[in-house]
This record gives sequence, structure tokens and C-alpha cells, in this order.
Amino acid sequence: MRMLSLILAVIWLLLITYQTHQHHQLRYNAVSDRLKHPFDTRLRYRIAEVDPRFGLSKDEVIQLSQQATDIWKIGTGNDYFIYDPNAKLTIHLIYDERQDESNQRRQQLGNIEQNQQIWSNKNQNLKQLKDEIDRANILLDTKKIQLDAQLHQYNQQIAMMNQNGSIHPSQRDLFIQQRHQLQQQIFALEQEINLYNQKIQHLNDQVSELNQINNQLNQSIDQFNQRFQARLFDKGLFNGKQINIYEFSSKDDLRLTLAHEFGHALGLKHNQDPVALMYPMMKDQNMQNFSLTPADLALLDTR
Repeated sequence: MRMLSLILAVIWLLLITYQTHQHHQLRYNAVSDRLKHPFDTRLRYRIAEVDPRFGLSKDEVIQLSQQATDIWKIGTGNDYFIYDPNAKLTIHLIYDERQDESNQRRQQLGNIEQNQQIWSNKNQNLKQLKDEIDRANILLDTKKIQLDAQLHQYNQQIAMMNQNGSIHPSQRDLFIQQRHQLQQQIFALEQEINLYNQKIQHLNDQVSELNQINNQLNQSIDQFNQRFQARLFDKGLFNGKQINIYEFSSKDDLRLTLAHEFGHALGLKHNQDPVALMYPMMKDQNMQNFSLTPADLALLDTR
């Protein structure tokens, strides 16, 4: 009986050693879990702590963690992780100065986006005003040409009558009426020209204001880029016993950060592909619709 127990223990030890070698993640499961599930190679994890200042409930974080593990499942076809409320490996969302910095980053980015929208709206209004002025300029040129032609014809008629030396009283009244109409047209055209010049001045003022907003916007962007550099993945940390998350800017960011730390739990190191999950910096990854890259998959083959 003792010999049988010894043989079973040796077999169990060999199985554990083999599984641990073949499935890196199993070393982070409790021995009791491995005894209960001897052929289950999934890493068991649970959400242990969610600081309320992050504004997320524990259930929301559980859902995001499962979406993070789905990145690996969909990308590899293998199911590496399972949520277990009694798991040994724990995940902690710890609020500190890094999240404060992230909040300020998000706030400043929001201000920049708001100012960009203001600039875009003003630029659109400026284009409409310029189009209106261009149309008014064409119309004014047409009216000036027509008025010049009428004045030229009127002056020719006056010159011919002066050469004849006399003018019939009925014609005199007609010319007086024509002169009065021409004077009214000249006055109306002058009014339109004044209005046109006012629009030109308004356009110039708008251009100056737009340039000022653009300069301020460029300064804000430069200051933002100088202060908030690309974020390192040390905002999350896997130490073999737990995953600590210290900072994220959105749910999408948290999902990808969790997936990155799960990658470390699989025994993966960083790679050099800037759009990959296991790249050490969060910068160029597709946050909303991420999928594993060939560089990520290559790490699984070199563990």
C-alpha cells in the first residue's frame, strides 16, 4: 500500500513537473487547485482589490479581465486563463500618483480636443465668410461695370446735346431723372462697397483670431507632448503572486494592460513591435479592436 502511494506520488510529481514545463502559467496556480484539476492547464486568477477612486465596480473589472484573456484565446486558439473567485493569483487595482497623472493627462487632452473643435468650427465659419465675400466681390464688379457703362452713355448724351446747343424741355426732365437715378445707384453701390469693406475687415479679424487660437493650440500640444510622454507598461506589474494595476486612461486601456500582464504570466518577455501587445510601451496599439501580432505569437514559441 505504501509502495502504491509512493508510486502515485512519483507519477503526480512527474505530471506536475511536465505540466509546469509545458504550461508556464500553471506554476501560479495553488497546489490544491492543481490537485482538483490535474488536466486543466488554465491559469486561475481573481480580482481581489479595486480602489473606488478608479470609478469601476469589481464586476466591471471582472468583465474587462475576461475580455483581456479573450485576446489571448482568440489570437492563439488556446484557452490559457479562467476566472476563479478562490484563485491564488490575484489582481489589484491600486490608486496612486500615477492615476492622478493619468487623470490630468486625460483632462488636458480633453481641453486640447475641445480647442481643436473650436478652431475647426471657426475655420469653417471663416471659409463660409470668405466664400460670401468672393461672391460679393464678383457681384460688385458686375455692378460697377454696368454703372460705368450707364455713366458713359449718359455723359455721351449730355456731350451731344451740348454740341447741338439746345435741349428740349421734355428731354431736360428726362436727363434730370436719369441723373437722379444714377446718383442713387452710385450711392447704393458705395453703401455696398462700405459693407464689403466691413466684411473684409471682419474676415481679417477672424483670420487673426484663428491664427491666435492655432498658436495657442500648438503651444498646448507641445506642452502636452513634453509633459506626457508615451506610457510605459510599468503602470501594471506582474510579480508572480499578483498583478498590480496602478494607472489606466480608459476601459480599453485597462483591458490591454491586463492582457499585457497576462502575457507575462504566460512567461513572455517584451518584444520590439510598437503595435504589439507585449511591446513595453503603450503608444501605437489599437486600443478598441486589438488582436495579437505575429511578434506576440512568436514569443509563445520561444518561451
